[in-house]
Amino acid sequence: MVADHRQRRNRVQVDDLVFDVREWGPSNGEPLLALHGFPQCAASWDGLGRRLAEAGIRTIAFDQRGYSAGARPPLDTYTLEAVVADALGVADGLGLGRFHLCGFGNGAMQSWELAASAPERVRSLTALRFPHPRAFALAVAADAEQRAQWSALEEMNPPVPAARALLADNGRGLREFLHRSGMPPQEVERTASRVGEEDVLAAALAWHLIPLERMAEVDRTPVPTLYIWTDGPALTRATAARCGDHVAGEFRTLTLPGIGHWMLETAADRLAGPITTHVQATGSSTEAS
Repeated sequence: MVADHRQRRNRVQVDDLVFDVREWGPSNGEPLLALHGFPQCAASWDGLGRRLAEAGIRTIAFDQRGYSAGARPPLDTYTLEAVVADALGVADGLGLGRFHLCGFGNGAMQSWELAASAPERVRSLTALRFPHPRAFALAVAADAEQRAQWSALEEMNPPVPAARALLADNGRGLREFLHRSGMPPQEVERTASRVGEEDVLAAALAWHLIPLERMAEVDRTPVPTLYIWTDGPALTRATAARCGDHVAGEFRTLTLPGIGHWMLETAADRLAGPITTHVQATGSSTEAS
């Protein structure tokens, strides 16, 4: 199979929402649905998508609810059930029956729930940074260090006033937040430009409306799972260590030192090998729905 490194763009309609989609790799390759986090977009998967293409993997990412211009419904619709339905709707629109799943940050939280609630659709799961949501919710309740780290993100609610505050003074607060989290300077400017309008940033922040109580309800994950951890903000190492307690299927964890939070942008080369091995180990999923 000849690797296709070219990025392809498409749009998929799911009910009243239209999502902007990017793909890398051969169109008949092993499909991997990639879910980005805050405040990224599908383009954050570009480096990894091009590397996975070399192994014949078809990586599919889309600008999620709030990020696609055609998918900004009212902020009270940003529930875990809704964003999981978005991902399944995109998969359906592209004719995917079973697929591999990879999520980063908020996209990993979404991925855990998708794999737990629709395991018949998911061949394998790779979660980047965000641990199983129940492990996280229990840690916030019981661990003072984890609770303190999470409180900084809780301050970014409600979404509209939080967006206004972050965008004041030409987006100074947003840039400072991204710098503190370790985002490379060039990515800070690209990100601030992309989400630098109130309706866009408020929609991105609305993902933080998903309550801890709902995260605690996510079931054990029955599919083969790879959890990749790096040091960074909002999540403690102790919380990450509890992740496997909530996986019923095959489970492996991997720590990548010296990378920080923004692994998609800074360490695609180090992610590609473990993810490729994980995908290839779980067999073919090319049947269509």
